[in-house]
Amino acid sequence: MRKAIRLALPVVAAATALALTGCNDDDGEGSFGSLGGNSGGSEQTEDPGSTTGGEETGDTGGEETGDTGGDTGGDTGGSGGEVTTGPAIEELDGDWYESATADTQNFEIDAASGEVLFYSSFDPNNTDKCYGTYADGTFSLSSCDSYGGSWSDMSASVTEFDGENLTLTWSSGETVIMRNLSTGGFSAEEQTELGRIIQEYNAG
Repeated sequence: MRKAIRLALPVVAAATALALTGCNDDDGEGSFGSLGGNSGGSEQTEDPGSTTGGEETGDTGGEETGDTGGDTGGDTGGSGGEVTTGPAIEELDGDWYESATADTQNFEIDAASGEVLFYSSFDPNNTDKCYGTYADGTFSLSSCDSYGGSWSDMSASVTEFDGENLTLTWSSGETVIMRNLSTGGFSAEEQTELGRIIQEYNAG
């Protein structure tokens, strides 16, 4: 006897956007230059014969120190920055479908818990329910419950993502384009059809 897998129509989930801001303010030349000039003036008072040397030392030290501080700060700030691979799981939260047909692949992604469920189809007699995780642009499935299916591909990488369309390439080389039901990826007619398919699946 086939064990039914219960699914429910997805609800609209609000995505969390993260923004990183930064600032870099270099103002070394003025203050260091001023200190260097005062030092030169002191040397001139103590030794009138070394007036020229005192002024040059103060100006040169001030300018060079100020410029070096500014350049170093700018370069360091520019080289910093987070390197990311693939969209964050918060951007993928929700239910993704390949099509509005019974043979559609389906990912259910819960960003809050980090849990990922994968259904190989909505054919009640030929499907697999798999459990996994998502990180750094890769879906990794750890185990599957088979209900007449024979799914064996346990890893898929995100190759393209624009907010509504999610392109995945399985380790076998198969590429699928999935759409999110809650972000306008499906028309009203397709949503109605998916609802009918899921109801029949649950009833089976």
